[in-house]
Amino acid sequence: MAGALADLDAGDRDALLLTSWAGLDSTEVAEALGIPVGTVRSRLHRVRRRLRGHAVEQPAASDVPAQEDQS
Repeated sequence: MAGALADLDAGDRDALLLTSWAGLDSTEVAEALGIPVGTVRSRLHRVRRRLRGHAVEQPAASDVPAQEDQS
């Protein structure tokens, strides 16, 4: 998942991190970034859709069979 975050555009990543980790709402993110609130909402929608798609492509760690020691 870290790779997917690194691949995001800087503006998209900023909007996501400010809402998810800093706990700001869309209006607060808009004020912090100096952009319209509609732009924040569009970015969040795009990012969440992209990350959901990435999560579907990547198997969860629990879905990957453990490798047995061949020694």
